[in-house]
Amino acid sequence: MGFRQLIAYKSIDPILLLARPKVISAACLILLSSWLFLASAPCPNQAPPGMGGADRIGVGILGLTENQSDIPEDEPLSYTAYMIKSGDVLSRVAEQFNVTLDTIVSVNDIKNARGMRIGQTIKIPSQSGIMYAAKAGETLAELAQKFDIPSDRIIEANGLFSETMLEDKRLFLPNARLSSFALREISGELFRWPARGWISSYFGWRKDPFSGTRTFHNGLDIAANYGSPVAASMEGRVVDSGFSPILGYYVGISHHSGYQTFYGHLSKIGVSTGQYVNLGQYIGNVGSSGYSTGAHLHFSVLKWGRSVNPQIVMH
Repeated sequence: MGFRQLIAYKSIDPILLLARPKVISAACLILLSSWLFLASAPCPNQAPPGMGGADRIGVGILGLTENQSDIPEDEPLSYTAYMIKSGDVLSRVAEQFNVTLDTIVSVNDIKNARGMRIGQTIKIPSQSGIMYAAKAGETLAELAQKFDIPSDRIIEANGLFSETMLEDKRLFLPNARLSSFALREISGELFRWPARGWISSYFGWRKDPFSGTRTFHNGLDIAANYGSPVAASMEGRVVDSGFSPILGYYVGISHHSGYQTFYGHLSKIGVSTGQYVNLGQYIGNVGSSGYSTGAHLHFSVLKWGRSVNPQIVMH
């Protein structure tokens, strides 16, 4: 082919070139051969002789289910607004929306379930899980291992684009649970009543029974029969015991998560400093020692040194 012929050949419109009869015939022959070859080849999903096609599909589905039954399908996270009504109990609300109680209290940062008000609006996510504040330097891989959650589920639920964690970033962890201690604290079931009796003076401001001045009462006075047993309101270690002009004979116990309880005006101390006590274990007897007007137990709860109303953490 000469130079001029080459130029002439390349100058032909490619569409016109493909439209030539010889080219069209060759293309049709190639397509027909390819179709015949593919039609005669066995299908990868075709059932072997003696087994119906439906049975083959069923085995495939069963195999997939068996391998992934413990891994829920990813789903986008969404929220529903719910207004607290008269008679509502958070555990029943959780049941109604098919999520755990942990989910509702964690997502709404509820510290005291008994403090919920009628008309208060809360958020309810479309799946169970808890909110988590990431720490500095923490990675998704570490978080996934800590809570035993696939990292891709955390990414999916939070719409993340990177596995790099940011300090104090709040993440939703699908299917994660709060500790039983945290749930007991939020539900107001952390401590048990230390003595049988009735409340003769509540937590808060009151008129002093001796001076008549307005003073703050940092515990509950539980009136009871003189000498009746007093029990540890929660398991812990006795950190102090003895006598004071105000509390009389007393016992102080240190508990989990910075909690402490104090039992005052005892007639007898039944434990010693440094001793570990179980929930409900005998620690002394009701009396009227110290600054007291009659037989009763003064019961105080503190968290990290600050007084807490025992009624919001006790059942």
